[in-house]
Parts: sequence; C-alpha cells; structure tokens
Amino acid sequence: MNTIYSRQFIARVSLLTMALVLNTVSATEIVPDSAPLAISNFVKNSINQQPPLRAVQADIASYEANLRASNQAIYNPELELSYENSTDITKTIGLNQTIDWGGQKESRTTVAKAELLKIKTQYAVTAQSFVASLLTGMAQNQTTKQLAQLSAETLQLMKDFKLVAKQRHQAGDLNQIDLNLANLAYSQALMDRAKILSNVAEANEGLRAIMGKLPAELPALPEQLPTPILQDDLESFLMNLPNIRFNLADVQSKKQQIALRRSEQAWDPTIGVAVGSERGDNLIGLNLTIPLNVRNDFSAEVDVAHQEMIASEQRAQQDYRDTRSKLIATTERYRHLLNAWNNWRQNSRYSVDQQLILINKLWLAGDINATDYLLQIKQALEIQATGFELRNELWRTAFEWMKLTASVDKWLNINLQENN
Repeated sequence: MNTIYSRQFIARVSLLTMALVLNTVSATEIVPDSAPLAISNFVKNSINQQPPLRAVQADIASYEANLRASNQAIYNPELELSYENSTDITKTIGLNQTIDWGGQKESRTTVAKAELLKIKTQYAVTAQSFVASLLTGMAQNQTTKQLAQLSAETLQLMKDFKLVAKQRHQAGDLNQIDLNLANLAYSQALMDRAKILSNVAEANEGLRAIMGKLPAELPALPEQLPTPILQDDLESFLMNLPNIRFNLADVQSKKQQIALRRSEQAWDPTIGVAVGSERGDNLIGLNLTIPLNVRNDFSAEVDVAHQEMIASEQRAQQDYRDTRSKLIATTERYRHLLNAWNNWRQNSRYSVDQQLILINKLWLAGDINATDYLLQIKQALEIQATGFELRNELWRTAFEWMKLTASVDKWLNINLQENN
C-alpha cells in the first residue's frame, strides 16, 4: 500500500529513530574524570545567593561574633558610691571586681572555637548536599523532557497508525477488532502523554524550588560518568568526610561544655576597695565577698552537659555506621547501574532503533497484523523509555555517591569553600 498516510508513517518512524540516535553520544568515547565545563560553570553561577548556603554563612558570622564575645572578660568592675548624713557625714567611693577563679573565660573561648569549627564543617555538608540536589533536579528535568519528546513522537505514531488502520478497514483489509485496537492505542497514547507532561511540570517546579528561578536553557548532563572508586583505607576516608567531621566537632563541643559548666561551679570571689572621709578623717576600706554555693552547687548542670556529650558520641557512632553502610551500598548500586547503562548504550539502544524501522516495514507490507504490530512497537518504545529512566537513576545514584564521598566539587572542578 502506497498512500499518503503510509508515507507519513514511514517518515514519523524515521524521524523518531533519528531523534533517539542524535539524542545520545558514542558509547566508545573516553569517559572524562570531570564534568563538562558548561555544567561546572552553570553550577558555580547557581550556588551564589542560595538561601541554604547564605543561612550557614550567617551562622558562621554569628559564631565568629560569639568567639569574639567569649574572649571578653566575664565580670566588669563595679563602682560603688556611698553618702551618709547622720551625726557625722560619711562619704565613700569604692571599686569592686569579681575574680574569674574558675576559668570561665578560657572555657567559653574553647567552646566558642569548637562551635565555630562545627558550623564551618556544616557549610561543607550543606554545599555538597545543595549541589547534589541541584544536579539531581537537572537530571529529572532533562529526563522528563526527553520522555515528553518520546511521548509526542509516540502519540503521532499512534495517530498515523489509527489513520492507516482506518484506511485499510475501509478497503476491507482490516477487521473491526483491529480498527478498535488502533483507536484504543491512540487513546492510551493521549493519556500517557498527559501524564508525562504532568511529570515535566513537576520536575520544572522541583528545580525551580532549588534554584529560585529557571534559566532559559539548562546545560545537558553527560551520559558517561566516572567509575566509582573507594580508597583502600575506608576507615580513614570516612573519618575525613564532612558529615563525620561535623559529628566529631559536635562531640568536642559537648566535651568543652562540660568544662564550662564545671568552671561555673567555682566560688568566684569579689574584692573591693573603698576610700572616703568621715568627720574630716580619711577612710580606706577593703572587702571580700565569696558566694556560698551550698544551696545550689550547679552539679546538675554538669550532669546535663555530660549526658549531652554521651548522646552526641552515640549519635556520631551511629551516623558513622550509617554513612559507611550507605556508602558501600551506593557504590555497589552505582557500579551496577553504570554497567547496565553502558550495556544498554552499546546494545539495546541501536537494537531498538533497528526494531522500529523493521516493525514499520513489516506492518506496511502487510506481513504482520495490527495486534502484533502494536505489541512490538510498544515494546520497542517502552524499552527506549526504560533507557531514559535507567540513565536518570544512574545520574541520581552518581550524584548521591558524590555527595556521600564529598566529591561533587572535585567532579565539577570548582571550590565550594570559596564563598565561605
């Protein structure tokens, strides 16, 4: 049959095949260790003025101010003036100063330094997490748009299939059941298209929530990613990860809190000196005041700080276990997905392209019926969609692995600390 519909049908399949091929790159290209420059520049320009990072930067500034405050003296001197007019007039002026015998100033400074170190480590954790979320959002955005493109081509194929089926039915070459099947296939394609467009909108808004606003065009993520490699000394590697260092800094901070609470138990004395006059005679006075911590010895505060340190240690230990387990599992998943994706690139992708053309030729030649054609064309298109979804899962896992290993900035070849 050589009709206008059949010619359009051939053209649709050819265009779809070309689009799927041009949408990808050669499977034999060299895998780079770093991201494309366009991706690096985009991420570098996107992290400026982002609320999560600016919030931590504000926290850092706050803790720096707290460190300056902790270096100040605990007690200010007190000026005392006294005037008494009775039988005799007595006038005195005195100066009192409380002595920091417990070493609160040093303890507070040590705590402030530990807190500042902790929040600076938090910046590294937040920056890695933010960039990984941004890349994951870009992956979802790119995948849904390509699935939308595939669904548009599929919808047109089903429309052409319906028209060819209608023409054959009118010519007596196709029964009513097959015609109904073609109509149902077109309706299904319409519903699938609507669902995918909804996913595109959701992906756009998800990325907008991360970035604040979407650019006119996003750079394409690379299809090839480096193989995940863990260091032989995994324990040392884990101890240097930002989230683990954050937990260790928190434990150290809690330990210093214990020392601070103990320093607050000290009986800090107040020494005063006064001079004045009474009936023309000069007066000189000395006084010593010592607080008696007998009704409240502040031991409960020490116990609180001690228990908080224990809780921090236990959380750090559990987080270490979780990070280790998650890192090993994510590394294995990353490797399996990378192998599956490379295999799909080298084999299934081009088999799908050839299958689409072959099925179309058989259908137009009348060598297969409508049911077989629809079954095989849908299978080929579903495999193509599965390829996009497999690549998206690879991207998500790769960026999660980079976040866990704190290597997002290394892959992007940017310095995430330069804005800190």
